[in-house]
Amino acid sequence: MKIRLFAIVACLLLLSVVGKAQNLKIGYVKVEKIFAEWPKTKASDKELQDYETQLQVRLQAKVKDFQNKMAKFNKDLATMDALTKKDTETELQNLQTQIQQFEANAQQSVNEKNLALLKPLQNKLKQAIDQVAIENGYTHILDYGSSLVYTSDKTGDISAQVAQKLGFTLSSDSQ
Repeated sequence: MKIRLFAIVACLLLLSVVGKAQNLKIGYVKVEKIFAEWPKTKASDKELQDYETQLQVRLQAKVKDFQNKMAKFNKDLATMDALTKKDTETELQNLQTQIQQFEANAQQSVNEKNLALLKPLQNKLKQAIDQVAIENGYTHILDYGSSLVYTSDKTGDISAQVAQKLGFTLSSDSQ
């Protein structure tokens, strides 16, 4: 009796799993391609590049100031008294340390700015993917670039629809 009951429950579970598998609809999206062609990503890249340029200009000014002070130090070295020489050497070492610290802080600041610019775009892209998936009845969406997705059936590719949701047209390709 228990064996028969177990067999019935097992069959019901199996039918349930098979029923759910029939509702499975998998699509894929080319996230990397969308990001590469999305005008908002390009604007974000430009903003980051401008920020990096500003920091680079400030760094170059600090380096030029250091070089000028070093040149003056080398020029006046023969006529300097010991106290002035020691004071100037300390000042030059401090400037060099400040330049190194600025470089490290600038790199960290660029990384933080990049994350701050990309996070809203990533969220917007995810929302667009979710909307297209729901509208088209997909249960799963895979990233074509990072997953092993091989298909000859291009009907599961929602990349163009996602780009359209984001307000631009994705270029066609042979992939």
